[in-house]
Amino acid sequence: MKNQLIVKILNNIADMLELKEVQWKPQAYRRAAMGVESLAEDIEEVYNRGELEEIPGVGEHIAEKIEEIIKTGKLKYYDKLKKEIKVDIEQLNEIPGLGPKKIKVLYKKLGIKNIQDLEKAVSQQKVRTLEGFGEKTEKAILEGIQIVKKRPTRFLYAQAKPIVEQITTLLQKSKYVDRIEIAGSFRRGKETVGDLDFLVISKKPAEVMKLFTSMSDVQTVLSKGTTRGSVRLTNGLQVDLRILKEKEFGSAMNYFIGSKEHNVELRKLALKKGYTLSEYGLFTVGGKKWIAGRTEEEIYQKLGLQYIPPELREHRGEITAAQQKKLPTLIEAKDVQGVFHNHTKWSDGNNSLLEMAQKAEELKLKFISFNDHFGPVGIANPLTEKRLSGYLKEIETVRKKVGIRIFSGVEVDILKDGSLPLSAKKLKELDVVVASVHIAPKMTEKDMTKRVVSALENYPVNILGHPTHRLLNTREPIDLNLEKVFSVAKKKDVFLEINASPKRMDLSGENVKAAIDAGCALAISTDGHAVDHLSQYPLAVLMARRGWAEKKDIINCWPLPKIEKALRK
Repeated sequence: MKNQLIVKILNNIADMLELKEVQWKPQAYRRAAMGVESLAEDIEEVYNRGELEEIPGVGEHIAEKIEEIIKTGKLKYYDKLKKEIKVDIEQLNEIPGLGPKKIKVLYKKLGIKNIQDLEKAVSQQKVRTLEGFGEKTEKAILEGIQIVKKRPTRFLYAQAKPIVEQITTLLQKSKYVDRIEIAGSFRRGKETVGDLDFLVISKKPAEVMKLFTSMSDVQTVLSKGTTRGSVRLTNGLQVDLRILKEKEFGSAMNYFIGSKEHNVELRKLALKKGYTLSEYGLFTVGGKKWIAGRTEEEIYQKLGLQYIPPELREHRGEITAAQQKKLPTLIEAKDVQGVFHNHTKWSDGNNSLLEMAQKAEELKLKFISFNDHFGPVGIANPLTEKRLSGYLKEIETVRKKVGIRIFSGVEVDILKDGSLPLSAKKLKELDVVVASVHIAPKMTEKDMTKRVVSALENYPVNILGHPTHRLLNTREPIDLNLEKVFSVAKKKDVFLEINASPKRMDLSGENVKAAIDAGCALAISTDGHAVDHLSQYPLAVLMARRGWAEKKDIINCWPLPKIEKALRK
């Protein structure tokens, strides 16, 4: 899987070209990186079909560079740029809040080439003297450096998913594999994973282990036993394999899916009932008689519990609820009728309104909401009041060309003072208003909470976009009193967004549950910037499931007339 390697290289090339003050090319490389990142399959399969240039943003010249990376794992043009620039873009880009523009200033003014240079400059208080930085920014950079130093290597769920599918498909094809399942935090739907755990049933473990450790993407074989093996892939991700007998597969699944805290409570309950529970099965305490273990379902049944879906196994009251037969009927991807919050070429998207609408129709969705940027967000080409009328006219034209419901709307910036840059009168003319924080994210909890609450109380907002503003592995959440925000959202009938963008997945499962407990309803959004992003809504469904959400909690699952009524303000 070279998708993420290619995305990283293309984005770094864009940053380097900006340092060299090259015009236009940086945007081209970023568009191509976005296109590759949105792929739901291995890019090598796209290449083998001769379809690289069909990826949004990928033209002939960038396709040639992608081909070189696929074939060699390297790119001569990239290496040449690194020698010319001599700035460790990869390392500096890891620091939250430090984008290409700031890196350029740091290099031009202070000669900073790497994280060591930056840390030294910060300690000497040189960064705060630069125009556009200041003491607060310097402090934030120092905090970012510490985050990078302490951060464990974790992969986004969306980065791990194609690897899971690739390994599963490879091993399923083997005549020696009777069954294969993924376990661990990936199976629980966590936003990031540290490693992958696969469990296999096989009567020929040696043959399966040989196949596993000789996979083409394996860089290092960490261990290789009869029934246990571990490898590190070329992207640094560790993958573990356990080969089991059919009789113990269910108990092993239960053990390796976790979480650790859930397993501890489950074992305590087993002991109270006169059993011991381990990865090998459920046994009587005294005689060590085997009771269950072939399936997870029979283990939960023997313990007097409803079956607990993996997404709920986080020690948040799920065992008590299962004892009382009060577990929720969790939302599923098939329940989602349509998606909110999508961008087009009218702001920073890759595709037209019509292309996005046609893709939604192809995906069998019943509605799509367009919410191009409005306000001083800092992205290219945000909507203005003058352009808004043309945007709405084109939406009206597209409505006549597709057979699904199209909602008009914008994603409007919540300004520092809590106001919105579009009047309430204008906002009421739109079907769906998504209000989001984009600028000035470093405010205190008190000020940030006041800012967000003011927007929700004083404007006709339908959805609070990506409420915590986090970027996984990159940017920490804003300081926000969610309890207060949830209370106001409930009072003002504002839906809280579960954003499916792989780097956001915001709200988290924990916060989804808190929102539901506070009486709020939620909206699933793709935050799509290209046609391929529309199919990513199951990532938001994962967060909804981890938050104990049912169909009734998510507006996307309601009948269309009820959705339309709920959106009217």
